[in-house]
Amino acid sequence: MKKNMPGKKLLSSLIIFFLFFACQAFAQTASFYLSSSKGSYRVGESFAVDVLVEVEGISINAAQATLYFPTDKLKVLGVSKKNSIFTLWVQEPSFSNQKGTITFLGGLPSPGYYGQNGKIISISFQAKKEGEARVFFTDGKILANDPVGTDIFSAGREEDFTILPGEPIQPGGKPLLPEVGIEDEEAPEPFETLNVNNEGDPTNPSPLLYFETTDKTSGISYYEVEIEDETFLVKVGENLPWRLPKEEPGDYQVFIRAFDKAGNFTEGNIRFKIESITVPKIVNCPENFKAGEEVLYISGNTLAKSKVILSLEKDGNIIKTWEASSDDNGDFSLAKEDLFPSGNYKILAKTQDFRGAESYSSEPCSLRIILGGIALGSLVLTYKQMTLIIFLILVILLIILFLIFSKIKKTKNKIKEETLDLKKKFYKEYNELVADIKTQLEFFRTAKAERGLTDEEKMMEHQLLRDLADVEKVLREELSDIEEVK
Repeated sequence: MKKNMPGKKLLSSLIIFFLFFACQAFAQTASFYLSSSKGSYRVGESFAVDVLVEVEGISINAAQATLYFPTDKLKVLGVSKKNSIFTLWVQEPSFSNQKGTITFLGGLPSPGYYGQNGKIISISFQAKKEGEARVFFTDGKILANDPVGTDIFSAGREEDFTILPGEPIQPGGKPLLPEVGIEDEEAPEPFETLNVNNEGDPTNPSPLLYFETTDKTSGISYYEVEIEDETFLVKVGENLPWRLPKEEPGDYQVFIRAFDKAGNFTEGNIRFKIESITVPKIVNCPENFKAGEEVLYISGNTLAKSKVILSLEKDGNIIKTWEASSDDNGDFSLAKEDLFPSGNYKILAKTQDFRGAESYSSEPCSLRIILGGIALGSLVLTYKQMTLIIFLILVILLIILFLIFSKIKKTKNKIKEETLDLKKKFYKEYNELVADIKTQLEFFRTAKAERGLTDEEKMMEHQLLRDLADVEKVLREELSDIEEVK
C-alpha cells in the first residue's frame, strides 16, 4: 500500500499559490496617455487634450504627474476636472505657462477605478508658433487600491502635436479669414479708451475693463483680452464694459488686441491692482500635533461672516486645505482628526468674502506633526488601528488553531474507537479459531492414548500445532500495529 505524502502536497499547493499571485502582481500595471481629436493645429487655434489612465490587473485610487509642454509652441488656456474619474483632489490641477508645466494629484474612494480611457483632466491649449510640440509626463505615480498603496505606474506616453501656420481665431474657435474683396494693410487705430474701473472698491476681485478703438478701412472684427496667461475673445459691442475674471489680490497687467476684418491688429495694455481684504489672524495653533491620537484645533479672527480657507503646507507645497466660517464677531475655528506623515508643516489662512474677493495669506503657523502610527504608501495607520488589526489577526489565528486541534482530536477519538472495535472483533475471531484448533488437538490426544494415531492423523496434528503458532504470531504483530496507530 502506498503511503500519502501530505508534506509534498502542501508544498506543491503553496508553490502554485505564490506563482498565481506573482503572475497577478506582474499583471498589475497602469499608464498615462493623451487623447485629442487630431494631431495637427493651426497657429492661434485652441484645442482640448484629455489626460487618460489605463489600468490592468487591479483598481487604483490615486494618481499624480507633471506634464511638460514647449512654451514657445503652446499656451495653456485652462485645465478642467469636468467628468473626471477622480472626486478627491489633494492638489488641484494647475499650470504654469512660464515653466511649461501642468500638475495634478487626485484620487477617489474605494473600490477605486479599473479599466481604460479613465479621464483625469482636460487641458485647453492654444497653438502659438508653427513646429512640432511634444507633451510628455514626468514624476508619474499611480497607486493601487490595496492596503499598502502599491505604485503600479508603468509609463506615461508622450504625444507630438504639429503646429501649422494659421490665422487669427474668431469666437467659437474657427479660423477667421480676411473677408473677400477687402484690401486693408493698416492695423486698427490705437485704443482711444483703455482703463480699469474697480467701481470704487480697491478690493473688487472682478473690475470692469473699458476698451475701444476703430479701424477706418475694414472695421473692427473682434477683441482679444489676455490676463494671467488666460485669453478671452470678445465680439464688438459684446458685454462692454467687459468684466474681468475674478483674481486674487495683487498687481496685474492686461493686454488687449483689436483685430480688423482683414486680420490686422493693434495692441494696448494697462496695469491695475487688486487690494487684499482683511488678512486673517491665527490665534490658536499647536506647536506639536500627534496625528491619530489628538484633534487638530485651530482658531483665529477675520472679517465677520466670511469664509476662511486654511491650508496645510510642507516645503512650499499645499498638502491639504480646509474651509471654516467666521461668526458675527469674525471668530473662526477648525477641529480635524486627519492623518499625515510625520514632519514639519505650516498652516496658513486666507479670507474670502461673499463676492469672492480674497485676502493675502496670514502669518504662517509652524506645526510639527508626530504620527502615532506608520505610513504605508498612501495608507496611514495609527498605532491604535494597528493594535486592533493585530488583535483581530491573533483572534482569527486562535480560532483557526482551535478548529484544527478540534478536528485532530475528533479524528483521533474516532480512530481510537474504531481501533477498539477492531480489536474486539479480532480477539473474538481469534478465540473462536483457537478453540476449534484446541478441540481438534484434544481429539488427537485422546485417540493417541487409546489406540494411537495413523500417519494421516499425525500429519494433521502437526499442521494444527503449526497453525496455532502462526495465529498467535499474527495476533501479536497486528495488535502491535494497532497500538502504534493509537
